[in-house]
Amino acid sequence: MPSKDPLSHQLILDFPSQPEYSFSNFIVSDGSRIAYDAARQICKDSSPFNVVYFFGGRNLGKTHLLLSIGNQSASINKKALYIHGVDFVKKTDQNSNGSSEKLLSILSNIDLFLLDAVDSIEGKRTSQERLYLIINFLLEREKKIAFAGNLNPAKLKNTEDYLKSRFQWGVSTELKPIDDKTTAQIIIKLAKDIRLVLPEKVIQYLLNRMPRDFISIKHALAKINQESYIQKKKVTVSLVKETLNLP
Repeated sequence: MPSKDPLSHQLILDFPSQPEYSFSNFIVSDGSRIAYDAARQICKDSSPFNVVYFFGGRNLGKTHLLLSIGNQSASINKKALYIHGVDFVKKTDQNSNGSSEKLLSILSNIDLFLLDAVDSIEGKRTSQERLYLIINFLLEREKKIAFAGNLNPAKLKNTEDYLKSRFQWGVSTELKPIDDKTTAQIIIKLAKDIRLVLPEKVIQYLLNRMPRDFISIKHALAKINQESYIQKKKVTVSLVKETLNLP
């Protein structure tokens, strides 16, 4: 699939970082507008909330929003730190050898804490206790926190109630799948930007098989364009299948 996670080897990020993730290229649809607005709002000093929790299925833009928050914050001289849930668990479990204290020291100097893949702490009691302390530590200092996970925080089954209540202190908002019409418009626009001609059959094929987030679409079209140029062939469903390794 063309959606290989560009952050798979970069689990802790300072900002500015990953400049391709910004509010300007986030795909805003009916299913993501509230989340998008909340992400923009929490970057402002005037934000009425200090905690936001994005949830929804894979490849809907949750990580994109977290990184956009980080990059936007850096542009106004605010310091943000992004941590993937898997790495958070590694640094806060019982065998972390002081990593938890180091993390707390780092967090004392930031304005926004961005924790992705919150589901990773499900069933990890020690990490949940540490996260609870970190949340309290940051909020007492009037810092801001943005979380992202697959499930509505109220439906996390192996997470302590005291932590779920913290997740819901601010705004919890779901990202829903982008509709076909909006996705098709994005594919057509991005293809046009790189002078790539896509037959209607190819557009429909992509709609049925690829993730519907801006970065995945952009990367897929770039690969298709490159392969079409190398093979000196027009873009067909067959070429797209081969290039993106899709069924």
